[in-house]
Amino acid sequence: MFFKKLKYLLVFAFITSISTFANDFDLRGQGLNVDYDDKTFVIKRMHNEECRTINGADPKNVWSGNYAKESLPKNCVKKFVTTIGKITPMTISDKIKTVGELEVIKFIEDAQYNKNMLLIDARLQEWFLQMSIPTAENIPFTYFDKNKYPDDFYDVLEMIGVKEVSKGKYDFKNAKTLLLFCNGAWCPQSTFAIENLIKIGYPQEKLNWYRGGMYSWKMLNLTTTSE
Repeated sequence: MFFKKLKYLLVFAFITSISTFANDFDLRGQGLNVDYDDKTFVIKRMHNEECRTINGADPKNVWSGNYAKESLPKNCVKKFVTTIGKITPMTISDKIKTVGELEVIKFIEDAQYNKNMLLIDARLQEWFLQMSIPTAENIPFTYFDKNKYPDDFYDVLEMIGVKEVSKGKYDFKNAKTLLLFCNGAWCPQSTFAIENLIKIGYPQEKLNWYRGGMYSWKMLNLTTTSE
């Protein structure tokens, strides 16, 4: 159990250091210089040395506490870590829909009557157990990597309605319509899972991506579940 958890943490650390669909420039570095109204602005993510010590691989560090004006009721406000991960783009491809909270809720509603629709939390199990979106199935992003985790990969195929008819060839006739998410706009785990589905030929019109993930969901104080 310890080594399995360690494996996932190492993979998480590697994945969060890159973006599957990388930006043209890295906002964590020098950023983007913009000239406007006789002034030059540098658009970048603000970090100080204290923030660099945060262990972003620990869900308890990411999801905790409330903060705004100190006199406000604590139940009315939230605070989030803002210095981890790497910003993902708004779209993955022209065929894959990027959706927001209302679309996620509609997907959940429709999936109650359609077994061919599946909401997937692509984060590691310890994150899922702490909190997730109601009705989401936890399929960690690592499971979508056929080369590194073949046993898990074939379990995923069964869950999403795909059969391997011969080596490297798949039958997508019963492939489910999927909606994947992870922690938020800085988290590449769901895009990693989607990229691996694209590699095997999964119909992109059956893929949906909730880019905002748990950050946007919690920011709007929507219902969450925990195990």
